[in-house]
Amino acid sequence: MYRMFVRPEGPAGHAGAELMARTGVAMADEAVATLDPASDGQVLEIGFGPGLALQRLAAVVSAGHVTGVDPSTVMHRHARERNRAAIEAGRMTLVHGTAAQLPVRAESVDAVLAIDNLHFWPDISHGLGEVVRVLRPGGRFVCAFTPPSGGPPHRLGRMAGEAGLIVVSEKHAYSGYLLTATAPSPRLAG
Repeated sequence: MYRMFVRPEGPAGHAGAELMARTGVAMADEAVATLDPASDGQVLEIGFGPGLALQRLAAVVSAGHVTGVDPSTVMHRHARERNRAAIEAGRMTLVHGTAAQLPVRAESVDAVLAIDNLHFWPDISHGLGEVVRVLRPGGRFVCAFTPPSGGPPHRLGRMAGEAGLIVVSEKHAYSGYLLTATAPSPRLAG
């Protein structure tokens, strides 16, 4: 299971990527629609797997840039094949890394997406803190889980709030669970 989904590698990782590609389309579509990134935005996907949501993000973020972060070489290979045109056009970058230390500057991203992987982060609170760090004020975060993933950790909305995010909604849909939150906007001096 670990080599198939948590840190995909080898034949099990390739099998996991193929399974994710067959079963993850509905959630990738819904999560990207919920994220609703601007066409000229800077968007980050954490744990991009076989690159389904990256592909949908590249179609929407036509004048901006999409960055994907994933620790698995297997998933990089699948996502690179699926998103070759966007990568070659310079509209997408894939980076090895994890939520524990996102390889992007503070307040440099308009939107962050994580599908079916937050429950694998070694320290969820720290990872959520990293999301807050990289989001611009008012930036949007969507965290989604398909039913086969086992769903979100208990009290995810509360954990997001404790990390500094403003939870907008938590919803259960046919395709799974989605949490939508925003980074706090700076207060105006009065």
